[in-house]
Amino acid sequence: MDSVDLSLLATTATDYARDNKDHIFGKIYAGGMAGKPGTPIKPVTDYMMPVVGNDEVVLTELYIESVLQPGNKDAFNPLTNAVKLKPRRAKVKPCKVDLLFKESTILALYKSYYGQVRGGKIDRTTFPFEAQVIEKVFQKLSTDLRSVALINGQRNDAGTTALEAMDGLFYKMAVAKEASRIAANQIVTINAITQANGVAEIEKIIDLVPSDYFYEDLVCITPLKYKQAYERDYRSKFNDSPYNGGFDKMNIEGTMIEFVVEPGMSTTGATAFESPIITTRENLAWLYDDEGEQTRIEFDYDKRSRSLAYMIDFQVGFDWAMDSLFWMGDVA
Repeated sequence: MDSVDLSLLATTATDYARDNKDHIFGKIYAGGMAGKPGTPIKPVTDYMMPVVGNDEVVLTELYIESVLQPGNKDAFNPLTNAVKLKPRRAKVKPCKVDLLFKESTILALYKSYYGQVRGGKIDRTTFPFEAQVIEKVFQKLSTDLRSVALINGQRNDAGTTALEAMDGLFYKMAVAKEASRIAANQIVTINAITQANGVAEIEKIIDLVPSDYFYEDLVCITPLKYKQAYERDYRSKFNDSPYNGGFDKMNIEGTMIEFVVEPGMSTTGATAFESPIITTRENLAWLYDDEGEQTRIEFDYDKRSRSLAYMIDFQVGFDWAMDSLFWMGDVA
C-alpha cells in the first residue's frame, strides 16, 4: 500500500479544493441539498428560490392592483398607486467548518480508500484521496445545513453549533407570527394531527388559501409524520390511496398542492411544528455567496502534533419574500 504524507496532503488537498471549488461548493449550494430522488424529500431548489449575493439581497414582489377604467378617450387618468413594490431584505451570513484530524484518523481513512481502489470501486485517477477527505466532511455539512440550521436554527455569531449558524424556518415563523406579519386569516385552529383526523385537519389549512392562489404553484411543507397521517386517514376512510397516479404523484387530493417533506421538521420538543405550512413555490429563498473571496477550503499540517487542520469558509442564508403567502394551522 502506498504511504500518505500528511504534510504533502495539506498542500495537495488545498490545491485540489481550489481547482475544484465550484464543483465542491455546488454540493452545498445545490447538489448537497438535492433531497432523495423518488421521494417527497425534494431538492431545496425545487421549491425554494436560489438567490446569489455576497451581502444583502432584496426579495421583491410586484403587486398590481385594479387597473380597469371606463374608456373615456378624451382624458388620461393614470392610477399612480396601482403598481406597488413590497421589498424584503435578506442577508447571507458567514459560516465555517473547523476540524482537526489526528494522523491515525487520516491513515485509517486512507486504508479504507486504498482498499476501495484495490477492489475497483474507486478510480484514483478521477477520484483522488484528497477528494475523499473533502467529500466525507461535505456530506455531513450538507445534512447540518438542511436538517438542522435551515429548519431549526437561530443565529448566534459567537456560537459553535449547527443550530447557531442561521435563523431557520421555525424561528423566523415564530417571529413573524408574534409580530402579526402573518395575519390571523392565514392561520386556522386545528386539532393535533393524527392518523384518525389527518385529512380533515389538513383540509382546514387548504381552505385558508384564497381562490386567487388556489391554482397557483403551491407546496405543503411538512414533517413526514403529518404526511403519513394524511395518507393513512385517507386510506381508512376511502379504502384507497390518495396517490392514484403512483408514488411520485404527491399532490394533496383535489388540489395541485404538492407535499414536500423536510426531514428536519420535528413534531415534538421545543421546535415542534404543529402544522404543515402551505406557501407558493419559491416564496422561500435559499441564499448563498459564490464569490471567491468568501468561499475557501484549506488544509494545514502541524508537524509537532501530527495533525491536519481542515477549514471551510462560506456564506449562506434563508428567508422569504412575502409574509402574506403562508397558510398554516395552530393547535388549540
